[in-house]
Amino acid sequence: MLSLKDVTYAARLLRRDPGFTAVVVVSIALGIAVNTTVFSIVHATLLGDLPVREPGRLLALDGGNSISWPDFRDYRAQAGDVFQGVAGYFPLVPVNLSDGGRPERVWGQAATGNYFDVAGSQPVLGRGFTAEDDAERGKSPVVVLSNGLWKRRFGGDSAIVGRKVTMNNQPYSVIGVAAPGFTGTIRGFVPEFWVPLSMVHELMPDIGKIDRERRDSHWIIANVRLKDDVSREQALARVNVIKKRIQDTYHKDRKQFAPARLEPAGGMPGEIRTQTITFVSVLMVVVGMVLLVACANVANLLLARAASRQKEIGIRLAVGAGRGRLVRQLLTESLLLASLGAAAGFGLSMIAVRAVAQLELPLPFPLQWDFSPNLAVFGYAVAMTLVTGLLFGLVPALRATKPDLLGALKEDSGTMGRLRSFGLRNGLVVAQVALSLVLLIGAGLFLRSLRNASTIDTGLKHAGNVLLMAVDPKLHKYTQAQSEQFFRELERRLETTPGVRSSSLLDVVPLSIGGSSMDYEYRSAAGPRTINGHVFNVGARYFETMGVGLVRGRDFGRDLVNSRKVAIVNETAVERLFGAEDPIGKVIQRDKDKYEVIGVVRNSKSRSLGEGAEAMVYHYINQDFGAVMSFFGTVIAVRTDGRPESLVPAVRNHIAALDPHLAVFNTETMGDHIGKALLIPRLCATILGICGVTGLVLATVGLYGVLSYTVRRRTREIGIRMALGAPAGGVLRAFTGQGLVLAGVGMVIGLAFSFLVSRFAAPLLYGVPPTDPVTFLGVPGLLLAVALIAALIPARRAARTEPIRALRYE
Repeated sequence: MLSLKDVTYAARLLRRDPGFTAVVVVSIALGIAVNTTVFSIVHATLLGDLPVREPGRLLALDGGNSISWPDFRDYRAQAGDVFQGVAGYFPLVPVNLSDGGRPERVWGQAATGNYFDVAGSQPVLGRGFTAEDDAERGKSPVVVLSNGLWKRRFGGDSAIVGRKVTMNNQPYSVIGVAAPGFTGTIRGFVPEFWVPLSMVHELMPDIGKIDRERRDSHWIIANVRLKDDVSREQALARVNVIKKRIQDTYHKDRKQFAPARLEPAGGMPGEIRTQTITFVSVLMVVVGMVLLVACANVANLLLARAASRQKEIGIRLAVGAGRGRLVRQLLTESLLLASLGAAAGFGLSMIAVRAVAQLELPLPFPLQWDFSPNLAVFGYAVAMTLVTGLLFGLVPALRATKPDLLGALKEDSGTMGRLRSFGLRNGLVVAQVALSLVLLIGAGLFLRSLRNASTIDTGLKHAGNVLLMAVDPKLHKYTQAQSEQFFRELERRLETTPGVRSSSLLDVVPLSIGGSSMDYEYRSAAGPRTINGHVFNVGARYFETMGVGLVRGRDFGRDLVNSRKVAIVNETAVERLFGAEDPIGKVIQRDKDKYEVIGVVRNSKSRSLGEGAEAMVYHYINQDFGAVMSFFGTVIAVRTDGRPESLVPAVRNHIAALDPHLAVFNTETMGDHIGKALLIPRLCATILGICGVTGLVLATVGLYGVLSYTVRRRTREIGIRMALGAPAGGVLRAFTGQGLVLAGVGMVIGLAFSFLVSRFAAPLLYGVPPTDPVTFLGVPGLLLAVALIAALIPARRAARTEPIRALRYE
């Protein structure tokens, strides 16, 4: 057990050597900071409990993946013996909210009547839903507001219950306000309201198109709450019986039975969760390597410090101090150093997670994770402090207290066993260099990837001058004719606005994570050909506005509104569908719909910067505004002469003049949107860049420390050699060579390891092979140059040693 006397004595010793203390604290702070930052991200996205009653008993059916409404009913009716309740909800419901200020687009959820009971969180004002609220389709226009929306839009008015709020131009009665901190049961998505599931088709016309009774129409997510005397294993067995019965009855064509899953509610569904776990696992390995480099560096420094304290330790052993007592004292010093470093690292990590929280994904709906420090993150930091303190402190403490009293009292340089001690320090440096090289190669790969991604030709030549703003008349139940009239008048007004070069409409902004792909068929004389094309609904002048070159044919125009359905395809689609044939005038088919090809445009990026040449099919949005999904709304793209942001007030005023209740959302420039598409390569390059530089600095300090320590221990030997005629150049070469040998061994090991692990980074790299020769040759060259400098400084000091002074050195 540590004592206050040990801590006081350790603090006094560290205060006497501020340079040593500062180097160790900074080393540990950097290692703890990156580890705590990544753990904060992991905890917020994957681990933390939901703010509900008994979160461990709230589970997501089938891992949070959506199921059909008939399947949901079967689970609810047949699993009452293991569950207190089965609740369902549709997770993403956008609405235009007109009360409490400027019209605003907010996102919420539609849930069954027992949602709040099953979730285990009751409203702080009013009530939640009941079975009657969800009994009849379209008959209960009631809403529960989130605590955040209640405070932000309605000033925290305690009389809000019973008031009407206008959503999508329809009145809804507020029946409750959710408890503070309750943000639903999907981690990351923060709904701002809840309505009964029976009202979802009223708020979202797209959902009204779904046949709720189809077993293959998956759109609802189910949460379940275990009964008090039922385990998860028992419940899972019951659920699998029900799922097998459903498959045998309704899905007899399925050959294999996929067992159901019951996982803690709040997790990400399916593939997204797998990808996230993979990504954060790689990050944890990377930052773990940084911590190992830091620990190796500090262990080397402590070994050197222990060597300088041999006489002190020898005297204490000679007068009867037990070895265990001395080990405890030295470990107290190590843990105190680790605590100081951890405190600084924890502060740095809080700054880092705040920066991470500001990052935005190119998605149409908001995501928000709570990265604020909590007990779990603090506990992790404390655990890392103890682990690092023991990791870098135990071996030096044991070696320093090795009983060799005669040698210690004589301050013999060989007391600690030259070969073994020096071998340990050499091994630590080799490990530092190897790990640092892996980090630096990773940083080099991702920095080159980021550079490539930043210079990728998106095919959108005017991206820097395009303003994007979205509206969703569909939520206000605009008909096709009303939508066409609204946007025609808006485009007319924009044409007369100073600074506007052109404008157009679209449904999904390129480089968004989302959109749809459909199969298209062309029936030629040689037989049918099929492609899977990325689908975009755009207006006239879209290609002019975004800077996508028209190769042949014509653009969309108002004369085509009432004609047969038309399409424009890109060069890749032409190559795969038509080959050498002229595509103009040809007819392609999607399901039962036929489209006449009227134009061909150049290739441009569709979903991501790293994609290859994708087939793209553009439809004329004015022919069918109903095809625009409410997840995205209809985007107004405005190409400007100057800064796009300067036109935001003018465009808003035009929209408000046509419909003052219509919310404007997702306002950004195309340049900003492309910047969001660079999030992953930028994040990887930043994290690995910081880790790589940190590892390089620590490895350099470690190498310098080992050679400085060696020079200090061998001062008398060097003096004797030089007194006997050894040239200074020989001494310089010997010590420099020793440093380069250490660095060389570390780099060989690091290169071998880098070749093994770099292939796992291939899916995240843009235009850079995982064994990129520039990186694998350039980074070792940089590290070797730094190692040479680190070796030269103590080597020059050794070469300048005066023989007489060295022979007198004790």
